[in-house]
Amino acid sequence: GWAQEIKIFSEQGAMGSIGISLRNVTYRRPEEALLFASDAVCMDSPEVLQPFFLCEPPEQVRLFITLFCVSVAFSLIINHPSAIRYYRFITSTNLPLSGRRGLGYNACKAYGIFPIGNLPESHFQMVGWLLVVSLLLACHSHLAPRFFLFASFGLYFLYFGQLFCESKHGGHGALLLPSVLLLLALSGGPQGSPWSLVFIKLFLGVIYFAGAVSKVVVAGVFGRPWLGSTMQAYIVDAMWSRPHWSFLVRALQRFLLQRWYLCTILAVSGLAFEFAWLPMVMFGGRLGSVLAGAIAFSFHLGVDLLQGLDFKPFWCPVFWVFLPDVQALWHGQDVLPDQIWPILAQGFAEEPCRWLMSATYLLLQVVVAIRFMDCWEGMECLPLTCCPMFAVPRNLFDDELRAGVITDLDLRGGGYVDFAYNFFPWSTELPLSASDLQHMPGRVLFWMSSLHCDENMKRFLKPEYLNKELLICANFDVSPALHDKLLQLVRFLEQAHPNDWTDGAKIGEVANLQVECRSLFKEHAFTTEGSQDAFEGLQATKKVPDLLNWMTFFTPTEWHPYVAAQ
Repeated sequence: GWAQEIKIFSEQGAMGSIGISLRNVTYRRPEEALLFASDAVCMDSPEVLQPFFLCEPPEQVRLFITLFCVSVAFSLIINHPSAIRYYRFITSTNLPLSGRRGLGYNACKAYGIFPIGNLPESHFQMVGWLLVVSLLLACHSHLAPRFFLFASFGLYFLYFGQLFCESKHGGHGALLLPSVLLLLALSGGPQGSPWSLVFIKLFLGVIYFAGAVSKVVVAGVFGRPWLGSTMQAYIVDAMWSRPHWSFLVRALQRFLLQRWYLCTILAVSGLAFEFAWLPMVMFGGRLGSVLAGAIAFSFHLGVDLLQGLDFKPFWCPVFWVFLPDVQALWHGQDVLPDQIWPILAQGFAEEPCRWLMSATYLLLQVVVAIRFMDCWEGMECLPLTCCPMFAVPRNLFDDELRAGVITDLDLRGGGYVDFAYNFFPWSTELPLSASDLQHMPGRVLFWMSSLHCDENMKRFLKPEYLNKELLICANFDVSPALHDKLLQLVRFLEQAHPNDWTDGAKIGEVANLQVECRSLFKEHAFTTEGSQDAFEGLQATKKVPDLLNWMTFFTPTEWHPYVAAQ
């Protein structure tokens, strides 16, 4: 049988000395040093029925698999309590989005084709822990790592598909995971070249490039430039819905807002980063790759700080792919070698079937990007994306749709429905009504001024709510003082000139009005029994150590009782 064709060799004899040699960019598997004395591995076979799942990836790929999978597994464990808190809330209420499952804030089907079903809480927790275990087992070269990479790829959709609008796991922050897992599972054999790492870099570069192109194209559609006023507006949005706990960060945000040239520098540098990242990786050699990885990581840290969007848990682990380049530079190897194209050519010669499958997947991402499929209703095919985040050009002082969210829920953390840009009560897609807000475990207030709504945005708003000076929806009785302060803000912006975004005094006045609105908001108390109970339960949950929260997985439920009913 084909199993007899598996060739075993001694790694000690065939791959050189044992240990890590950073100069030669060869690595030893950590588990070998800790657990095993045997160095036997499985080689690729030329037969059609080769032992695909048993064959190890190349050394550099194995190192990346270990670092990537351990990082993601750690993030899953750390954020598991918040995921459970969200899932218990969403399954215990009858919100419009409670029955939806999928990817992205629109809960689209996987790749636009495959629906994701609802799971009971016990099954959801089981899938989450299976994903963690599968990721960790994929790090072990003696336990069919490709099988566990494919298993993790499938479990991703089951787990993250339940959390499509959760504040930590939802949105675009985890969309990179399945593509990386799939490309790793298709990597070459142990003696092959690390061409799969090149495909991962190119895939990431296409996403960044698509994000930049989306901003330019959408700006052209709206007839406005995507410059400093846009960056300024999105920082103000974050100060409404995701205020940072640190006074220093809030002071930094205000400092940036009042200096138009700094906002412009941030906006232009962000666009330049997204446009230039792929060319840096493709043509910049090792030095260009290292700089690209460092700049991308810094970019996501800045987005987290200024806008409260955390890409660290499930996106940033991909930057381990640049570790071999860092090590090569550290040991004085050539800074600008022509390395990507020879590696890809060698990979095609070694594994043409897997190489072509990986190239096809990358090509699908390119097609999604150039067709801007995220921007067309019903065309999304996540996790492939053109990444149109914050693509709409903005100017707080110009005629535009103005809105904000005030809440005492920490949307920078996890465990909550992320309604900062979604599910407004006046939206056409999954709106949260006043009665729905009564179930929220904290105070929530939506406000909007729809006097000016771009034609491209009208389809997202119910017609009866257009041309309104001020709309307010909250799960508490809004005081006249808070209503008047919001109205004062709206009228101040309405009377302004579009160029006032460069006036530090006027944007400072907007920030002052925002602070006053938040202060008046905090004076309100819960007035509904449902919200008060949810809030008290949430506070009790926060006081329990995370480790004890994880242990709730072993608690009997109606779906999985430990003792049969008598």
